[in-house]
Amino acid sequence: MRPIQQTYNIETADPNGVVTAETPVNNVALTLDGAYTSGGVATFPFPTAVTFTSTSNLSTVTFTVIGTDANGVYQTEAIVGPNNNTVTGTKTFKTVTSITVATVTTFTTQTVDAGGADVGIGNGPWWPLDIYTPNQVTTISANILASGSATYSVQYTNEDIFNLPAADCLAVAHPASGGAFTSASTDQTHFTTTLMRAVRVNVASGSGQLRITVVQQSTA
Repeated sequence: MRPIQQTYNIETADPNGVVTAETPVNNVALTLDGAYTSGGVATFPFPTAVTFTSTSNLSTVTFTVIGTDANGVYQTEAIVGPNNNTVTGTKTFKTVTSITVATVTTFTTQTVDAGGADVGIGNGPWWPLDIYTPNQVTTISANILASGSATYSVQYTNEDIFNLPAADCLAVAHPASGGAFTSASTDQTHFTTTLMRAVRVNVASGSGQLRITVVQQSTA
């Protein structure tokens, strides 16, 4: 089996990284002033969905986000405002150049934050392995790149990932000695002869990049 390798981009959500506590005004663009913003453009460390957060009811407000996608292509998305919660768009943005406002009733003190959603936090996809490899040995390496950080776990399943939703597949901790792949925070390389139909990575927190390499071999 060919080695499987995936690099996970990791960034914890920053709810006001684009806009900090602004009062929406009809037909007036929000001022981009969050930590991600420089020169009037917000640039996310890694492409992500845009979020809006408020403790007020801004569900009558429509925010139109203008910017670029992960490939630098212009795109827009209209997002209905929050109601004492956080709402998240469905498109992925690398940059935000403008957020326009429409359908605002009279507000005097209600404010909204805009930022970016989590990137790479949570369960990654299942990677299928070859269960028919005789006397198999599976080696998994996890490397935190550059000056990044990550708390992560490697899991496996013997469920049929092709016929079950990912959420229904029973996830089991990787059988590395001493639980080294459970809530790990440093580089790790371990092998196992345990039969595994698929593996995945769960990232609990971090920033930067985490590279996972899976190599399956036969000792026959």
